[in-house]
Amino acid sequence: MHYALRNYLLNNGYTNVYCDFMPDVSKQLEAINLSKWDHTVADINDGSGLAYIQIQVRRSTAQEAYRVCSELFQKLDSGTEERIINLTDEKFCVARPRRGAIILERGEGYTTYYCEIALWGDN
Repeated sequence: MHYALRNYLLNNGYTNVYCDFMPDVSKQLEAINLSKWDHTVADINDGSGLAYIQIQVRRSTAQEAYRVCSELFQKLDSGTEERIINLTDEKFCVARPRRGAIILERGEGYTTYYCEIALWGDN
């Protein structure tokens, strides 16, 4: 599911989006990493599941990292009406934000924020 999310973000204008990999800051300053940290399968055996994704956003300033992370957190919210988000032509999900933008790391010339979302859809 997080590979489909990567395609969704790339198609929506985000760049340097990776899955389960954050490049070294000396090689790629600005980056977004999508890490799946848990996954469950539905009890009803309908092929669906729930993927928990941590989104890490690294930028040159804390303000920009926070802005992009918060923007993604809001963008990936299906709301109370459970709006379907079409990640690709074949993959869709219902997205639930779980934890808002929190600082993860600071270094000389960069800051990384992260947020957490849950995606329900095909396994």
